[in-house]
Amino acid sequence: MKANDSASQISFDTLRTHLLSYDSHIPDKIRGLEQLRLSTVPETLVQRKKNGESFLEKTELTSLVEWKLKHGTYRPNLTKLVASNSVTDVRETTKKAFEVYEVDKDDYGKSITALNKLKGIGPATSSLLLSCYDPVRVPFFSDELYRYLHWEDAKSKGWDRKINYTIKEYKTLFERVAELRERLEKQSGIGVSAVDIEKAAYVLGKNVLPDSKIFPLDTEDAEGDKTLRPPSPKRRRKAMPQSQK
Repeated sequence: MKANDSASQISFDTLRTHLLSYDSHIPDKIRGLEQLRLSTVPETLVQRKKNGESFLEKTELTSLVEWKLKHGTYRPNLTKLVASNSVTDVRETTKKAFEVYEVDKDDYGKSITALNKLKGIGPATSSLLLSCYDPVRVPFFSDELYRYLHWEDAKSKGWDRKINYTIKEYKTLFERVAELRERLEKQSGIGVSAVDIEKAAYVLGKNVLPDSKIFPLDTEDAEGDKTLRPPSPKRRRKAMPQSQK
């Protein structure tokens, strides 16, 4: 990655150039999901908030997860797990998480934790849902964004950097996005959203590694899959009554 593209040096004009090329990196087959994630769901949440309370419908949740997986590595088992959430659980859990966020937007970790109660939803997917609620301040915990913001760290492995998808890592990402937004807005006098930085990071990642499949395993998705797998032989032996051993 060029030095002037790094998070510490990127200018508003350079960011805008990357944003202009974002659409060219999106396959035609997921443009409907792209519209849903970037416009339809956020606008719907704004309207619901005006009407009294904001929440996600189950169909919206499953579509957002589909968008996430098709942007990265597709895992059908995770899709099935997310789809096993009831309509009521999705509405009530997302409603509570958005209400918690409104009480104290700086304590966004509470909302992430609240969303994690849904089956198949880890910190990265939770951040996606919260980003749809507040796309200006809240970044989506994407692979490209995390690696981009940590590119200059000591011992970093660039676009191959390992990610554990923890809330602790997400808080670091959130803070770095906030710092970058503040710097670019001061430089340009123009508002910069968390989604803008997410999209620019996606472009930078795809310019270097156009095939998303070469990224390491998304451990959050693997964690979501595990409830659909049979327990390991070791765990089965441990759970077996003494009389059957």
